[in-house]
Amino acid sequence: MSQHVAPETLRAALQSLAARLGKTPTVVDMHEEGDYSPELYQETFGSWNDALEAAGLDPAEMGTKRIPDRELLAELQRLYTELGKPPTQQDMTDRGKYSNRTYQLRFGSWSAALQEAMLDTNDGISDADLLHEIERLADELGRAPKAAEMDDRGEYAPVTYHRRFGSWRQALAEADLDGASR
Repeated sequence: MSQHVAPETLRAALQSLAARLGKTPTVVDMHEEGDYSPELYQETFGSWNDALEAAGLDPAEMGTKRIPDRELLAELQRLYTELGKPPTQQDMTDRGKYSNRTYQLRFGSWSAALQEAMLDTNDGISDADLLHEIERLADELGRAPKAAEMDDRGEYAPVTYHRRFGSWRQALAEADLDGASR
């Protein structure tokens, strides 16, 4: 009685539903608003969770709003500060707010998530390098850069400045750019 639909089509429909809902869909969501029956996904992929993973969605986020990348990265930063070292997947499981699987699915791997949060590279960056980058961007903009501008156009992530100097404002002060327009 079940219809045959290509797995790629089912994955695309699941991703589309997730985008429309703004969250990882549940079986009920698929039943009420999806293009195909949840049973078809279970037959095709083996289970609902396997279907979600095939579509690049995290079963642990099912029924919840998608967690913004910045919150996931901030949680890595928080654990880094608490532990004094880049957190392992086990650290996230033991002390973190989110599933390490969420990081793997969102960023491709645990190490890619750490890299995105600049936890595996930024200890080799000197304060002088960080401040020089703020000054370079300030020269380019003709004024003190905003954290979002550093995020978009700078070499280092604003979270690195926050961790090193305590805040973005404090990093600007260290670079003699607090409130000064150049």
